[in-house]
This record gives sequence, C-alpha cells and structure tokens, in this order.
Amino acid sequence: MKKKHSFIMLLLLTGILTSVLTGCGSSEPDPNSGVYDAVSAEMMGITLDINDFSDEDISIELKDGGKAKFIYEGDDYSMKWELDGVTFHAEGGGAELDGTLSNGTIHLEDMLGMGVNMDFVCDDLANGGSEDSGNLLDRLKDAKKGKEVYVLE
Repeated sequence: MKKKHSFIMLLLLTGILTSVLTGCGSSEPDPNSGVYDAVSAEMMGITLDINDFSDEDISIELKDGGKAKFIYEGDDYSMKWELDGVTFHAEGGGAELDGTLSNGTIHLEDMLGMGVNMDFVCDDLANGGSEDSGNLLDRLKDAKKGKEVYVLE
C-alpha cells in the first residue's frame, strides 16, 4: 500500500513541477522592451539636440519584467519601470523618472528634478509605430544630426 501511495505522490509531484517549469517560460516579452536613446532635451522653452546638452550617451533600456537600466555619463543604474496606459514611471538608484511612453518614444518631464524634459527613442519600436510617430522620429533624428527642426521665437 505504501508503494502505491509513494508512486501516486511521485506522479503528482512530477506533474506539479512540470507545470510550474513550463509556466515560467511562457510569459510574453514586453512589447515596449528595447533601448531608448536620448535625442533631445528641453529647458525653459528651448529645445536642444542631445549632443548639445551632453557629451555622453544617455539611454534607457527597458527589459521584460519591469526591469530597466538607465545609462548616464558612463554609469548605469538599475531601475524598475511600470506603464499605466501611456504614463511611464521608473525608479531606482535614488532617482525617479516620470513621463509618457508611446509608439517607441519616452518623454520624461522634469528629469531628475532639474527642470529638463527629455525625449528618448527606440528606433526598432518607433519605426513600427503610426505614421505620426514616424514623422516625430524623423524630426528627432534630424535634431540629433544637428538640423534645425524647431523654430525658436
């Protein structure tokens, strides 16, 4: 009788482990994951190409499971991120980043409490966006190349 119970328990345990292990690998990748490169910064109504704002590359890598890496001045900081509709929030390394995420573009407002708004673009995702996001992407790429895309009055 004990052998029969042991065999049943072994089968039950095997079934549970199999379902747990296969269930863990079945999650879908987040459609917003990717590397978002900074392309422009705006402060007091003046928009600058990111190269005029900083000599260093600035980027945010969004990963699956709400993990992120913020790269600034050669350092990278681990962060957690979340999205509620298009409202974006990330925090970690003593910093909080808030703004919007839509069509492969992150727009951060009052970044790090410095009064600077920044735009980040994930080329892979923005190219697959709507026609409007392509127009924005082209303008942001032109700004990164030093072309004048904003008229300052």
